[in-house]
This record gives sequence, structure tokens and C-alpha cells, in this order.
Amino acid sequence: MKNILLLGLIGILLNYNETPITGPKLPTCGNVTALKNSQDWAATSKATYVGADSVSIMIEECNGAQRKDKVEWLSLNQLPLKPGTYALNRTQWGKLHDTPQLAWFYTLIGNAMTGERYNLYTARNEKNEVTVDTYNPSTRELQGHMNATFLIDSGSYAAAHTHPDTIRIREASFRVTVDAGK
Repeated sequence: MKNILLLGLIGILLNYNETPITGPKLPTCGNVTALKNSQDWAATSKATYVGADSVSIMIEECNGAQRKDKVEWLSLNQLPLKPGTYALNRTQWGKLHDTPQLAWFYTLIGNAMTGERYNLYTARNEKNEVTVDTYNPSTRELQGHMNATFLIDSGSYAAAHTHPDTIRIREASFRVTVDAGK
């Protein structure tokens, strides 16, 4: 019995590793987490009221402020404040302010203000929706999650495409305080 305990102790000591066991890596900035094309993506968001019962949310990748060569945005327009799940709509660029629940993705490349814009891919099997989990009017905090697939827009500004043709945002989770507009 002593030999078995001694062998077990030797085995534990030989396999000892000083690296601490940690949980999942949390983002260092932002209040949005997602998988973008199956890679971890962290972003920060700003929300503003559009009337009394909806908001628009602009989500910018976390390293965008430090990296001026390429910045990515995800925009959700006229999202209802009432908890529920809402289908996202394709952007009609000439009717940005007339259609609720619009979503698009945009990249800015360099200081030349050129970029690539993406519109929702609306194939039957694609899940393009946003869920408002909670909204607290006294604190103006909005929480929710979303899934969406975007295809590069044929009228995109960039002369040479530097991003993939398809961007899939999965398991996105956001928490944002709506700007009171003061």
C-alpha cells in the first residue's frame, strides 16, 4: 500500500505545472462579446434613443481606436426597447431612417475614409435576429444578444477588398447604457 501511495505522489510531483488554471479569457475592453467568423471578437457600443421606444446601437471593435488603419463597426438601427426577439432587416441605403431593425457591418480602411460595407445575408437558413433580454428605463441599461450573417455589398467603396466576403456574427452578447442625449 505504501508503494502505491509513494508512486502516486511521485507521479503527481512529476506532472506538477506552475501554470495556474484559469477560466475563459474575458475581453479587456468593451461591453459586447461575439464570435466573428468563429473567432473571439470584443467591441464597445454606444446607444442613442430614436423616439421614445427604440434605440440605435453602434458597435465598434475594441482595437479600432488604437488601429487607425482598419476599424470595424456593426450598426443596429431602431431596435425596440421592449423585451423580445426581432428579425433584422436588410439595409436599403437610401432609407436608413425609415426602416426599423436595420443591421449592417462596415469597415473603414486607412485615413482615406474608404471601406467595405456589408448587408444582411437573408437566405432562408440564416438566423438574423436580435433579442432584447432586458431594458431598465430608470438606469437606461439595455441587455441582449444577436446572431447575423453579412455579405459584402456590391456597391462597397473599397477598390480592393481586404476582408472576407461573408462575416458571421454569432453568440453576440451586449450590455449598453443608452445615452440620454443631454
